[in-house]
Amino acid sequence: MSNITAALYAPDHLSVNLQHFAYNVQQHPRFSWWNHSSFSDAAQTAYQLVVFKRLQDRDHQTYLYDSGWVHSAQNTAVTVADLADSLHPGDLYYWQVRIKDNLGHTSDFSQPAKFICADPALPVQQGIWRQSQPKSGEELAHIGNVVFLRSPQLTIDTNDVDTAVVVAFARGNEPIFAQSFDLYVNGHCLGVGSARQQEHDHGTDRTAVYYNVYDATDYLESGTNTVAALATGSSDRRAFWCQLIVYKHDGTKEVVTTADPSWRALDGSSAFGDFGVKIRSQYFGMVSENIDMRYYPQNWASKTFDDHDWPAAWRNPQPMIADDEVLVPYRSENTERIEVHDANKRIITFSPQNRLIDLGKEIIGGLTVDLASDTDQRVTVLMGEQLEDNGHVRHNMACGPDYVENWTLVKGENRFTTLQMKNFRYVELLGFEGDLHLDAINGWAMQQRFPDNEGNFQSDSDLLNREYELSKYTIKATNQDVFVDSQARERRPYEGDLLVNANTSYTVSANYSLARHSLDYLIDNPTWPEDYKLFAIEMAWLDFLYTGDDTLLKTRYTALQYKLNRGKSAESFDGASQSFKGSLKNSKGVDNFDEKVGLVTNDGLVDWPISERDGFVEGTYNTPFNAIFYGAYSTMAKIAKVLHHDDDAAHYQDRAATIKKNLIDKLYDDQTGRFFDSLNADQTINRHTSHHASAYALCYGVYTDQAMADRLSQFVANNGQFVGSIYFIYFMLKSLFESGHAADAITLLTDPNDQKDHKSFAAILDSLKATIAPEAWSNHYKPNLTLSHPWGATPGLTIVQGIAGIMPIEPGFSTFRIKVRAGKLTHLNLTTPSVKGPITVHYQQDAGNQTLDVAVPMNAKAQVELPAQAHQVAVQDQFGKDWTTAVQHDDQTLTIPAGSYRITYQQGTVGK
Repeated sequence: MSNITAALYAPDHLSVNLQHFAYNVQQHPRFSWWNHSSFSDAAQTAYQLVVFKRLQDRDHQTYLYDSGWVHSAQNTAVTVADLADSLHPGDLYYWQVRIKDNLGHTSDFSQPAKFICADPALPVQQGIWRQSQPKSGEELAHIGNVVFLRSPQLTIDTNDVDTAVVVAFARGNEPIFAQSFDLYVNGHCLGVGSARQQEHDHGTDRTAVYYNVYDATDYLESGTNTVAALATGSSDRRAFWCQLIVYKHDGTKEVVTTADPSWRALDGSSAFGDFGVKIRSQYFGMVSENIDMRYYPQNWASKTFDDHDWPAAWRNPQPMIADDEVLVPYRSENTERIEVHDANKRIITFSPQNRLIDLGKEIIGGLTVDLASDTDQRVTVLMGEQLEDNGHVRHNMACGPDYVENWTLVKGENRFTTLQMKNFRYVELLGFEGDLHLDAINGWAMQQRFPDNEGNFQSDSDLLNREYELSKYTIKATNQDVFVDSQARERRPYEGDLLVNANTSYTVSANYSLARHSLDYLIDNPTWPEDYKLFAIEMAWLDFLYTGDDTLLKTRYTALQYKLNRGKSAESFDGASQSFKGSLKNSKGVDNFDEKVGLVTNDGLVDWPISERDGFVEGTYNTPFNAIFYGAYSTMAKIAKVLHHDDDAAHYQDRAATIKKNLIDKLYDDQTGRFFDSLNADQTINRHTSHHASAYALCYGVYTDQAMADRLSQFVANNGQFVGSIYFIYFMLKSLFESGHAADAITLLTDPNDQKDHKSFAAILDSLKATIAPEAWSNHYKPNLTLSHPWGATPGLTIVQGIAGIMPIEPGFSTFRIKVRAGKLTHLNLTTPSVKGPITVHYQQDAGNQTLDVAVPMNAKAQVELPAQAHQVAVQDQFGKDWTTAVQHDDQTLTIPAGSYRITYQQGTVGK
């Protein structure tokens, strides 16, 4: 281990309300930052937080607010009580922080970060569009589903500008469950918007309509500037609204432009070949993108584009915000447009006029195109996630949409971007005459900001390394405005999907805001599986542990309590009247705990599709459902205790204990070491023993002792073969790791059989050729699968939470666990983010000699759990100082303070 010059560094990774540039700040923002020191056992003892209105104020120390030195070790979710009176709606602020440590050092101030206070009085009435026109003669009908919008030329002196932002949102695209515009300043794409609306916002009858705020400062130029948008909408409410706001050095704020009839609007029907034909799944239909370069305005977003012949924008007379809606700032990071250049991209030529572009990885988004054509020509474009057996694109995708489009190219350059959100890896061109260069067609992905260096993993198992990358890229590629099952087909958030999606996101990215926002959405808009609603409680607790921020627990406590009651939501009754649905909308459900039996009635999803349930036999009292209920009650007891609802905590803990006892007494078969599937109403047992019944019970800790856990684990491990769906294995793997059977779990993950339709990740990578986690093991198990369904990303979270055993014990990683369970792996190297900073673990074993290098971030401590057989334990820091006595907690658990340490020990048996 190398020597490092001792220093206390300036804090970094600043965030407010979990966002790097928050614009949803109310009266009491929550500040977080990372601390760094090269000293062992360094800890923050005090912080100084300053707030100012303009960047130049920092140089003069003209602070709007100065906390002075606050004696506190807290650096996550920090609230500043007396700041509220200084903050005003719609205003921009900067903040910085510096710290003192327990060793007498003072850091420099951090780099400044911005935030904006939410403005509840944005002057929004009507938005703009291009009015549709009827077809006449041979002219193409102006359908109006797509529109190009440009502001007047805006004269700006950038010497006056501290910060410039564009506030924007759109309506009319709600039926396709997707963000509907790309926003530009001077030809640079600021991002995608607006975020999906949230019905029944926080239990009310209103719908939250989200606006986004984009930082445009770096893209303004002295002189003339142009704001532009490419938008789509399919209802009569279609409209776009934005403002360019400049915050000046002198402290004033100026609205430079508002989207109104002074803007220009070009109907995009001709440019996109929109004849009213839609690309459809069962759940939505979006505009086909039959790009026609005879009408497509190349370079339309640049400030130099001549739009004098474009008509004036039309103001849609309908209000953008209805009486039962409220306009609020989006609660996560903005979705950006990323031009994708993957190292594995390649072109395959079938014939001179039939070529396939393999982008290397699947993307969610569209295309950016720069094609040179020697002639006017028409090209058929096929896109998809998979290839047919003959190597051509499967454009009629398994999950429903048929990605077939036609481009009309002109002689010369053809530069354009598409707008709609599609899921694809392959692009096939039919009929194109000319040279096709590798960079002529690239992915135009839609995703939230994702620093690739926040999470990394390498081991001596190449297969496991590839599974980690699959999971990591899954999170990167599926980070849009809310976590959904798949953007290809349904585009709907589900609690069960979020359980895997959010946990994987926690382990590879320090962006916690999207998981929180998605959970917040699902609390208001629950889905149909009865067990899924219970996962909202589990995810709320994990949000608290990972972020250290109790905001969601406090604001959603009552709603979380209702999740313990059963009852169908209004959305489940597709054929019911609106009045009936309205009566159910705010239903609290009913408690279906049967006091006489000591179990809950009803059932959940168990697994999907139904054929993957291992023959599970449903009854009145079902083992998987009750096991999840046991976990939910236990978790709700912890939430209630944190919020000082002691009576609730006692009730929930008692209910959990009762369910656990009766599950074991009534449904555990001591002869086989398995759980029966269910009880009937008369308490007769359905004696079938599906793997699901035992796995759910084992996962949630429904066992009395290690001997019982061992017997259950032997059954759940299934001789090294996965059973059930790719979703269910989350519970299967978690149960094995947490019950002391890591080697069995790793055996399942590293099954090398990659034959078609085999249930292994080797087959998913090599045979299915997935680059984003799929919905099922293969088309054989679910013919309508998608290859972009994050509930299959379990390996990523399992590697971090299971193999490395890294989990927060106390909120905000004040204390976290490291419990390396490497199985037959001989080495691994892992970095995972936390709200306190990066955690690194390097493990090496050689003939019983074990080395574990760990880096613990400041303001945190690690409980390192060693194997039961560990002996001759020694601990040194990076300077060679011996810490063995200082950190040892007991024979198997070491409490490691902040810093970098090498732990060595002898071990008789590698595995558990």
